Amino acid sequence: MAKMAEMRLKLLLMLLVGLGLGISSQAQPNRIERGENRSADLRKIQAMEMAFITKELNLSPDEAQKFWPIFNMYRNDMREIALDKNSNDRLEKQQRLLDIKKKYRDDFTKVMTQDRANKVFGAEDEFKSLVRREFQKRQSERGQFEGRKKGF
Repeated sequence: MAKMAEMRLKLLLMLLVGLGLGISSQAQPNRIERGENRSADLRKIQAMEMAFITKELNLSPDEAQKFWPIFNMYRNDMREIALDKNSNDRLEKQQRLLDIKKKYRDDFTKVMTQDRANKVFGAEDEFKSLVRREFQKRQSERGQFEGRKKGF
């Protein structure tokens, strides 16, 4: 039963990503419109991620209300380190990222059990993989379509 619900969620995510990315890629918009479309697509993907992680962690509404502000701070801290141009030492950067995960895992345990707090990072990675696979699939399909338009 849980497997079926998981498959439905994955299908829903793919459909939503498909609709969001498909609609925005129909025409060749100017640079400003492309920026707006990307921003809208990013918001859609973030909403899907929120739904996915909430479901994967089985968060109650009360837990979700407490969890998401912490998760957003975690994401901002991770992004800041990942984009840090001053650090050329790859291992040092990886250690800093690991330290952030450990810190926030402790913060997550204030909202949920230790076991569920440990699953946050796996759910995050799983969602990224789903989006990446869907994006690659669409890129491949777009390439095949473009080839047919050119007569290949």
